[in-house]
Amino acid sequence: MQVNAIEKEGETVDEALQYALDELETDLETVEYEVLDEGAPSEEEAEGKPALVRVWRKNPEEVALAQTSLQQILSGLDMEAELDVSFDWSDNSLNININSEDAGILIGRQGQTLDALQYLLQLVVNSKDINIVLDVANYRERHKAHLIEVAEGIAERVLRRRRRITLKPMDARDRKIIHEAIKPFPELSSSSVGVEPNRRVVVSLKRADYSAGGERSERSGERSGERNGERGGRSRYRHSRHRYQHR
Repeated sequence: MQVNAIEKEGETVDEALQYALDELETDLETVEYEVLDEGAPSEEEAEGKPALVRVWRKNPEEVALAQTSLQQILSGLDMEAELDVSFDWSDNSLNININSEDAGILIGRQGQTLDALQYLLQLVVNSKDINIVLDVANYRERHKAHLIEVAEGIAERVLRRRRRITLKPMDARDRKIIHEAIKPFPELSSSSVGVEPNRRVVVSLKRADYSAGGERSERSGERSGERNGERGGRSRYRHSRHRYQHR
C-alpha cells in the first residue's frame, strides 16, 4: 500500500520526478514511483500536456522482517491469514492488519492475545525508531469507536447527574482514547487514578465542588423551609385549639 505518496507534474517525466524528490528531500534510490501520465510536448497550435508521476518512499528493511516473522508465527500456529502491510513515514509506524478466519483467537480476551503478538513483533524488529501497530480484522478501529461511544455516554451521565463517574480499569492506550473523547465537553475533565493494572479514568465536572455545594445548599434550604412550614402549621393549630378550649 502506498502511504504518503505525492503526485507531481512537470514538462517531462524526469522533471516531475525531480520535483517530487526535492519535496521529499531524498534521492531516487530511496523511492519508488509510478508514471501516471507521460504528457505531451507543446506544439505551435496546441498546448502541451504535463507529465504526472506518483512517488513514495521505499519501505525500511524492518518492514520485510516484521512481515516474514509474523507469517512464520502464524504458520507455526497452523493459521491461514492474509496480511495488509503499510508503512507511514509521518510517524514511522508499521501498520499490519491480519485477515483470518481465526480472528477471534488472534484477538483474544479484550485484545490481550493481539497485544502480546504486537509486543513480540516489536521485539523481533528491535527498532526504537519504528512503532509496530498490529491489528486483526480492524479490531482496534472498532474497539476505539466503541470506547468513544462509551466516553460520550459517560459524559452525558455526568452532566445530567452532576456527579463524577469512575470507569473500570483500562490500559494506557484505552485511557488515552477516553481522555481524548472527553475533551470536546468544556464542562468536564478527566484524569487517571490508581496503579497499574487497576488504573482507571475518572470523569467529573470541572467545578464539581462548587456545583455539589450549590446543590446541597438548595436541597437543605428546601428541606428547611418545608420543616419550618410544617412546624409553623402545627403551632398555629395547637394555638387555635387552646383558644377554643379556653372559651
